[in-house]
Amino acid sequence: MFSLYLFALLLGSGLLLFSLVGGDSDGGVESFDSGNPLQFLSLRTLTYFLFVFGGVGAILSWSWPSAAALIVLPVAVASGLLVGGLASAAFGYIRKTNSGDRDSEQSFVGLTGRVTLALGASGLGKVLVHRGDRAYELLARPFDATTTGFPDGASVVVVEMNRGTALVAPIDAIALQEELPTKQLEGDG
Repeated sequence: MFSLYLFALLLGSGLLLFSLVGGDSDGGVESFDSGNPLQFLSLRTLTYFLFVFGGVGAILSWSWPSAAALIVLPVAVASGLLVGGLASAAFGYIRKTNSGDRDSEQSFVGLTGRVTLALGASGLGKVLVHRGDRAYELLARPFDATTTGFPDGASVVVVEMNRGTALVAPIDAIALQEELPTKQLEGDG
């Protein structure tokens, strides 16, 4: 039995290493909404099962005498099923709640915030923007290259995102550009 446990441990370790380094062990959709009792089976669940089953079985069969072999198999199977099920449930929860999703840079465009680290002559500083119930501090540069910068506390709007850096403009300048055509039309009539 020791060789079976060792084989399962090596296979589970290889699959786990592959999924961590370069692969995607998402071998199935793990949503618990349809009521199918076998839907938790996936390559990820199998990977965790094999790793834990093999590890627990190998350690217990190596450390306990051969007389306890009848106890080792149920303990190894139960441990593998428990950890595989927990991994399946955890990844299912993460997928269901979108907890692992990263927001794209473009989701910051249009948000207003304030400068927390002045955008000086070099043009690089930081702004604090709020989205939902979270606050984000972003690296920032002026959107207009001719702008000399913004002092701490200045109100800005994120006009564009470029490789993790927010390109910002003062809120007053944006408001003036929007009102100018309206006032010109009123003056012409």
